[in-house]
Amino acid sequence: MADKRTVKKAVENYRRNREKFIHLTVEVEKIVKEVLNEQEIEYHNIEKRTKSIESFKRKARREKYKDPINEITDLAGIRIVTLFEKDVYEISSIIKEIFKIDYENSVDKSDFLDADKMGYKSVHYIAALTEEKIKNSQLQAFKDCYFEIQIRSILQHAWAEIEHDRNYKFKGNLPKHLQRRFYSLAGMLEMADREFNQLAKEVEAYKSKLKEITSDGEITLYLSHNSLKKYFLNKFKELIKEKQIKVNFDDESIIKELRIYGVNDLIEFDEIVADDFQRALKNILNNKRKLKLAKLIRTIMIINDYHKYYEIVCAGQKVNPDNFYMELLKYYNIFL
Repeated sequence: MADKRTVKKAVENYRRNREKFIHLTVEVEKIVKEVLNEQEIEYHNIEKRTKSIESFKRKARREKYKDPINEITDLAGIRIVTLFEKDVYEISSIIKEIFKIDYENSVDKSDFLDADKMGYKSVHYIAALTEEKIKNSQLQAFKDCYFEIQIRSILQHAWAEIEHDRNYKFKGNLPKHLQRRFYSLAGMLEMADREFNQLAKEVEAYKSKLKEITSDGEITLYLSHNSLKKYFLNKFKELIKEKQIKVNFDDESIIKELRIYGVNDLIEFDEIVADDFQRALKNILNNKRKLKLAKLIRTIMIINDYHKYYEIVCAGQKVNPDNFYMELLKYYNIFL
């Protein structure tokens, strides 16, 4: 612990230099925003702060600091609040690339939580500007000046604010039943954060799948003649170009049949199309036949599950497949 004289000297030193750290805070925020926006990384917001003189004085008096001037490294700082937990680690990787990190004094707060505990989670980096940024720029005044960067999700941020407010207003130990409720709430927030994280991943995967099956990703997933037509124009373009498939609909009942079969949108429809279906189709059509979309869609359902199609869609009515269906069934080793 520093003596009173050392603390007083440190406070006066910070008072003289605080303006420099205010400018450093602004520059760090500017650098981070530019990089995240350039790389199109989403975030909720970025907060900046420069430690007040009173806050510095309180910290300098703590037992752990013998040389507050050199040991207190969070005089300038920014906090990046992300939408999802996954973004915390993506942004962390970027921060490690653009700044010089003091790993010895940087922490991931989740590493300090026991397996059965919930609570404050956040990534804290103590960093400095790189030589490259300082060289030949107006940032030379900030050489060897350290600052703090905190990165946390919006739900982690909510918990941190609640916990800070509780500790600020109540210094003692809470009764056990209140502590249990408090940490149960923390666990709920952590589970919600994890679920939002997983949900975001699944939404992105869903969007990627949609883009794959419709080329532009903007078509409605709702089953309609137009959406199915666009699907085939994208996925079966070679056969359409060779005029093996006609892209007009001649049967209005096909949408109803798909729904009876259990297909409710384009994603589900794409999942029942056999991987080698186009190759099989090309071999059987062999430039001798032309196939309309309604028949093509029925073919896809039949190949996916022949018995399901005839028992559910055709309601068990006896159907006599034509030569085209017979050849296709034979190709897939389906025997009536």
